[in-house]
Amino acid sequence: MNSQFGGIWPAVLTPLTEDGLVAVAVLEQMTELFVSQRLGGLYLTGSTGQWPLFTVEERCAIVERVTNVAAGRIPIMVHVGAATTADAVALARHAEDAGANAVSAVTPIYYAHSVDAVFEYYRVIGSATQLPFYVYHLSGVSPIAIGSREYTERLLAVPNIAGMKITDRDLYIFGLIKAFTGDRLQLLSGADEVMCHAILCGARGAIGTFYNLWGPVCQRARAACAAGDVNTGQAFMLRFQIAIAAVLSSGSIWAFLRVAMRLKYGLDIGMPRPPLAATDRPWADDEVRRLIEQVDSVP
Repeated sequence: MNSQFGGIWPAVLTPLTEDGLVAVAVLEQMTELFVSQRLGGLYLTGSTGQWPLFTVEERCAIVERVTNVAAGRIPIMVHVGAATTADAVALARHAEDAGANAVSAVTPIYYAHSVDAVFEYYRVIGSATQLPFYVYHLSGVSPIAIGSREYTERLLAVPNIAGMKITDRDLYIFGLIKAFTGDRLQLLSGADEVMCHAILCGARGAIGTFYNLWGPVCQRARAACAAGDVNTGQAFMLRFQIAIAAVLSSGSIWAFLRVAMRLKYGLDIGMPRPPLAATDRPWADDEVRRLIEQVDSVP
């Protein structure tokens, strides 16, 4: 199924109850919503899915619920990155057993790992299953510490490597990775702010937070841009970037998403586990509705 990977993929929000437990019913409703929208795929337990805040068992349960509900109707990629290689391997093997179509992993966190240690981590994860493996480059957390050519050469040697999720506004790096790997890797853009721009750098699709809310309109705009309709892509991106900037500058991203998902889809995703979003300010319904309509108004 990895040959079909492309289009718009929500980095799926993990809904929580007021007690901080996974809201299973809402998670199932979200899965059905994304399937009905005919989006490109689902990216589970990534940064937007709050993976560092969950146990291995909780992450496995999330994957099981989504794969069961999706029932093969949409591709699923599971982020399995963890603080320990053993946990990442366990998560990868569970994803394969649960019926996921690919796994992904950010670099190991917290400690300043050497380049060799990072690629050994990737090697072990890639070897753990037969699933396509997508390295998750998150520039704000794990800047590339070696030159792009050497980086891509080492990346191509990782077992079962199929592509990358590149979350970086610096599209020069994105373009270099594409230039050095050609068609050997499938590249997916992870920075919503440059969704259409990344097409020129070789992005096959896009994975991101705001596609939970604006998946269908983003899919239409991206498809138009990829087909050569630059004017439609530009008109959309200018409004989309303004909306994203308003949310990011507020410092209350999670509170925005909670109100927005309720207003647009009638789903209460709750708030993350503290300390994440512990100081988010409330958003008024009118503020959120205005931003939703601003993005949805672009054909």
